[in-house]
Amino acid sequence: MAQIFFGELSSEEVDKISSQEALILIPIGSIEQHGHHLPLATDSIISQEVTRLIAERINNEFPVLVFPQIPFGKSTEHASKPGTISLETEVLTNLLRNICKNLVKNGFKKIVFINGHGGNTNLLNTMLREIREETGAFITSIYLYSETFLKETLDRFKLEELDVFHACTLETSFMMTLKPELVHMEKASKEKPHKFTEESGYKYLKLTGSKGIEFSWLIDDVSDSGVIGDPTKATAELGQEVLESLVEKICEVLREIKKV
Repeated sequence: MAQIFFGELSSEEVDKISSQEALILIPIGSIEQHGHHLPLATDSIISQEVTRLIAERINNEFPVLVFPQIPFGKSTEHASKPGTISLETEVLTNLLRNICKNLVKNGFKKIVFINGHGGNTNLLNTMLREIREETGAFITSIYLYSETFLKETLDRFKLEELDVFHACTLETSFMMTLKPELVHMEKASKEKPHKFTEESGYKYLKLTGSKGIEFSWLIDDVSDSGVIGDPTKATAELGQEVLESLVEKICEVLREIKKV
C-alpha cells in the first residue's frame, strides 16, 4: 500500500504526490472530559482512526494523504471539567486557516476535515468559504456523527438521539472497537439530561429535536457525570458495524469531491 501519512513522507515525495491531485484528509477532534469511563482524547482517537480506515480503503482508487491530527478543538461546553483543553475561536480558526494556506502553497487543492467533535462544527462551517475565496482550494468538513452517515444503521439498532450524544452508546462502542484498552466499562453510567428536555418542561430549548435553535448550554447544566446518554448499552459489535458503514459512506463523499 502506498504511504498515506503526510508526516512520514519526504519533501520530495510530497512534491510528487501533490502533482497527482491528492486529497488531504485532516482529522480534528478534542481533548475534553468524556465521563468516568472514556479518555479525554476520545474524539481525537475516533477521528484519527476513522480517517486512517478511510484512507486505507480508498487509496487504491486515487491518492489521499492523512495529515497529522489536530487534537485540540472548541470545547467551551466542557471547560468546567478537569482535563478539558479548549482553544479560543480565534486561535483555532487561525491555526486551521494557516494549515490550509500552507497546504495550498504546496500544491494541494482539495482539503477535507474529518471532524469527531460537535463543538468544532460551526467553526469549521464558517471557515470553508473564506478559505475557498482566499486560496481557491475546495474545502470540505465531514462530521462523523451526521445523520447523513448514521441514520440507516442507527435505525436498524433502534438507537435514540441520546445514544449519539456525548460519552454515549455510540462513542463508547467506537472506542470499544478501536481502543478497547482505554475503555473502563466498570465506571460507565447512564445519565439523561436533567434540564433542557421535554420532561423537564422545555418545548423549544432542548438538547435534541430542536433543529434551528441554538443556545448556550454547558455540561454542568445537564449532567453531573459528564455523560449525556447511556454508555452501558455499548458493544464492540455495534461499534464495528457502524464504523464499517460510516467509512464506506465517507468514501462515497470523497469520490464526489474528487470529481469536483
